[in-house]
Amino acid sequence: MKRKIQEGSFIYFFTKFFVDLSLKTAYRKYQVEGRENIPTDGSVIWASNHTNALMDPLVLLAATERQKVFMARADIFKNKTAAKWLKFLKIMPIYRIRDGFDAVKRNTESIAQATDILLDGVPLVIYPEATHRPKHSLLKLSKGIFHITFSVCENSSDDKPVYIQPIGIEYGDYFRFRSTVLVRFGEPVNVSAFVKEHASESVPVQMVELKNMLTDRLAGLIAYIPDDEFYDATWEYAKLKADNPEYYSRSDAGLKGLMRLQDADKRAIAEIQDMRENDPDSASELLRKVEELRLWRIQNGISVHSIARGVSIPAVLGKFLLAIAGLPYYAFCAIAGSIIWVPTLFILRGIKDDAFYNTARFGVRFAMSVIACILWAVLYFCLMPWQFALAAFLLSLPSTRYLYDYGTFFRRMASDFRWLLRRRKAPDHSFL
Repeated sequence: MKRKIQEGSFIYFFTKFFVDLSLKTAYRKYQVEGRENIPTDGSVIWASNHTNALMDPLVLLAATERQKVFMARADIFKNKTAAKWLKFLKIMPIYRIRDGFDAVKRNTESIAQATDILLDGVPLVIYPEATHRPKHSLLKLSKGIFHITFSVCENSSDDKPVYIQPIGIEYGDYFRFRSTVLVRFGEPVNVSAFVKEHASESVPVQMVELKNMLTDRLAGLIAYIPDDEFYDATWEYAKLKADNPEYYSRSDAGLKGLMRLQDADKRAIAEIQDMRENDPDSASELLRKVEELRLWRIQNGISVHSIARGVSIPAVLGKFLLAIAGLPYYAFCAIAGSIIWVPTLFILRGIKDDAFYNTARFGVRFAMSVIACILWAVLYFCLMPWQFALAAFLLSLPSTRYLYDYGTFFRRMASDFRWLLRRRKAPDHSFL
């Protein structure tokens, strides 16, 4: 009998353990909130925003211990070898109009399989935007998730409700490795109850109402910018404000970690949106100043962090001394970690979509980690006394993380120094 994709195995959970561990060390901070909102009494479809290519599934995979099945666009299954690996990773295809009319017909089979997965009590993860976009916004949701949901409702018993679980994923940076990520599980939508309450309405009307409800709940789980007009300036304003200690301190003290930072981002975005609605002239002038400052700081290699927090000569000097102190270990890590970062550089050169950068970094790091450990052990223990070899091996384990963290620290130090030298020439930033 053919094995179902939702059936677990020792190899899958063994691999998942190491994938989850590697994923969590790929970020300086990985925070999950709202697990208590996940329903336990029925079929659950996880619906998440999609901003960071294959990192999004990995981030959700690590969010709970349970296994999950993911749906992904069908074109990545064209290669037979890739298709086998994707099935092992519990990823199944969903077809889009752009895949051709005949391919879309095969969605009937995909919907039937998805229904079977959900009826077996395994969460199904769907990205209803149907494509990724590295922005703090949402694309129009596709109907596929609702077709699957209604199919499950039709086949479920009355005592097994069907839910859509909205999930917001918020990255500190979409393109830099070792950034931060916040995963928020929101209030689930009880689709079974919704269908009963709206039985007088047609299915298309119900789908539209559900789509609007899901869009609103997803938007509430991220730092949401509702339109692309003035997007860059709006997000720049939010970053500048949220990174300012005085503004950040006014966030809800009951929130912790990345939740508090997101709260500051959302308040700053709300300020801009409110100003655009009630005082458009002032909003246009403010956004013009913000955009002018944004372009200037990028041209001068200055980070938001330096401008928002302000810098002083003693602080820059202290960072410089720390950078000098950490330089010998950085040099050691650069040599030891070359087994990982050199192949990464070659692969990144061939990637056209920047959103896949962190996926590539993670993939190479995960694939090469075991090889690196073996090479380190052989090299060190063959060339050194065991005491020194053991010390060198242990120092090599965090080498990749240290390389990225030191690089971030050094860039911020250099940015602080440039801001000290050039802030008098900076465009008007009195709005801070």
